Amino acid sequence: MDTVERYLEVFEGLRRRKRWSTDTNILRFAALTLAATGMEDPGADLERTAKVLADEAGGFSPLSSSMRHAVAAIVIRRGLDPAATVRRSKETLSAFKEFKLARSGANPLLAALILVLGADGGTPSGDTVARLKAIIDRWEEDHWFLTGVDDYPMAAMHATRNTSVEQLGVEVEEIYQLLRTAKFSTGEQLQLVSHLLVFSDQGPREAARRFEQIARNLKAAKQRVWQSHYDEVALLVLSGGRADEVVPRVVEYRDRLRAVKPKPTADIAFSIAAGCVLAEEAERMMGLEGAAAAANLRAVQAIIEAQQAAMIACIAATTVVATSAST
Repeated sequence: MDTVERYLEVFEGLRRRKRWSTDTNILRFAALTLAATGMEDPGADLERTAKVLADEAGGFSPLSSSMRHAVAAIVIRRGLDPAATVRRSKETLSAFKEFKLARSGANPLLAALILVLGADGGTPSGDTVARLKAIIDRWEEDHWFLTGVDDYPMAAMHATRNTSVEQLGVEVEEIYQLLRTAKFSTGEQLQLVSHLLVFSDQGPREAARRFEQIARNLKAAKQRVWQSHYDEVALLVLSGGRADEVVPRVVEYRDRLRAVKPKPTADIAFSIAAGCVLAEEAERMMGLEGAAAAANLRAVQAIIEAQQAAMIACIAATTVVATSAST
């Protein structure tokens, strides 16, 4: 069974258990996370974990929405206790107040969750939260009009690393300007790309060059690369795969996903296809490099999870707006 078949098997199992109030697109991303666990039928575990998350978080939390299923998938993949994870995330959010960080909404919650995951399910230190604040402040120096709560999850990812805040800021800005010069559309999506590509161990210039190459190959394969696709292109860069190898697989997987009912949108199909290729590249990395690649592999997996969670937060917010508009 190949990666796409495995993904579709897990997604169909989740969809059979779907309640009317659960967003199908959120289940698609949950399935992508769970497909990597090797669990035979994760549907029951997902429902049980999602319920614990919602009950522990309370009715006014973003975890009371369909978003809880995607977060539940991440918790299951990490083998964490869901109730304890929510409690520690709440404690972390409380610590945000000291640093005048926003605490309401999906993105602050996801940032707190990422910090908890970075502490292997424990409570992050005050120093880690202070580092998150320092990173946000540094990014605001270059792009005060772009930087906000949407950047909290990626700032949380970087807060768990040892890179100096100033070095991080310099490299992020270098990547942003290199891609701006290459005529990629400026704005929040390009800023997210710069936050992702700085994880590359090849340096800003090579990371930006590979981003250009993969985007160019996708366009040549008649896959439009909109701003909404920039983060997937960045993750394909981080996978380490060659552009002439990963791009044909992304296009093939996208078409296979679009041929299955219920048919995903073109954007969702592209995101899932890229996620399947990333899963394959992660396995390849482990197989070729063994234990020496374990740390980098875990980092890339965590980035993928954070990116998926950010996408989920966006979908959840859109769903709320659409529901409100119709009532």
